[in-house]
Amino acid sequence: MLHTVDIKYSISEIEKSRRRLEAAFRFAWIDRAPVLLGIETRYLLHERGITFAEYFSDPKTQLIHQLENLKWRLEHIPDDFFTAPVLTVSPDFQNVTNSDGIGCEVRWLENETPQAVQTIHTLDELIGYELPDWRATLWGKRLGWYYEMKRLVEDVEVRLNGERIPVQVMLGINGDSPFMAAVDLAGAEFYIWLLDAPEICKAFLQKITDRYIEVETEYRKVSDRLLNDGLVYSDDSAQVISLEQYREFCVPVGRQLFKMFGNNLHNGRVMHLCGRNVHLHEALLDDLRITTLTGYGSANRPEEMGYLNGKVILHGNIDPLTLFQGTRHDVEAETTNILEHLGPRGGVVLGDGFNVVPASPLENLEAVRKASTAFGVPRTFIGTPA
Repeated sequence: MLHTVDIKYSISEIEKSRRRLEAAFRFAWIDRAPVLLGIETRYLLHERGITFAEYFSDPKTQLIHQLENLKWRLEHIPDDFFTAPVLTVSPDFQNVTNSDGIGCEVRWLENETPQAVQTIHTLDELIGYELPDWRATLWGKRLGWYYEMKRLVEDVEVRLNGERIPVQVMLGINGDSPFMAAVDLAGAEFYIWLLDAPEICKAFLQKITDRYIEVETEYRKVSDRLLNDGLVYSDDSAQVISLEQYREFCVPVGRQLFKMFGNNLHNGRVMHLCGRNVHLHEALLDDLRITTLTGYGSANRPEEMGYLNGKVILHGNIDPLTLFQGTRHDVEAETTNILEHLGPRGGVVLGDGFNVVPASPLENLEAVRKASTAFGVPRTFIGTPA
């Protein structure tokens, strides 16, 4: 046996979490708003005393650490993450995967997430740039690790309260958009070129989009996924441009990707925007027709979310700094404020922008769930009954 993991977790809590999330996805309520905290690899490795260098060393080591990360998360983080008796792992190179896939240089660090390094510095370089063979990039490495993890997982045993449960290996490109990859590759100059050479930038974004479609189509084929079983998409680098620019440069490629891989279910056209994004809400709903805004950040005040409230699932937006250095009462007050403003129309999932700071105290994370429980179901709920 390669590795054995024993997890202790209440089966009844799994069922309650599942029902809460299903209700939220119907803009309904059971007993309280579900909580999904942004507990990322950086948090879990820190808590377990593991470096990123070790985590990235080989597929076997990463598989074991992902399983141990999940065990730690389930047994320590007080939220509704666990909704079915199955664990999911996947080859993981963090947020540089898509940027590396189009040829961006990457700086690998001992104990921090890897960082994309600007590779294109002039407009002429952008015009003449050719994308590399994707199989020679992290996209190709991810495919190889997928096959290896599929083999290795056959020799892994995960038990939940003594009963063996399955472990599934997933494969997909990162959610980081073509715009995000272009900004990683060309740096801040890309924003200037949007004004100075818009058609060149559009052509470059289309070139990246075509490559995204090629790689993700291959991934879904080899992993037996339906082509349109949903897409999680992120446009974080685009939040500094205007609504008009977003519609000109980002909406066309986003539409292509959602049309190819998304669907109209709650988890089918998912957008992640952890910074300020209120000015883009019209495009997100009317042009991209997103079904979920996940991990939207605390820079967007609850009272500013009215254009999306009750129309898409809103997952956010507790300040990670409040979770990290605030008091329990600060966390509870912030959580309650979100529920008071957004709860009456349903579709609320409490969380942050997927930026929970390593070493954030567990009692502060627990305060989110406690505040949700104390708030219960909105007295003025105008959504759908469960």
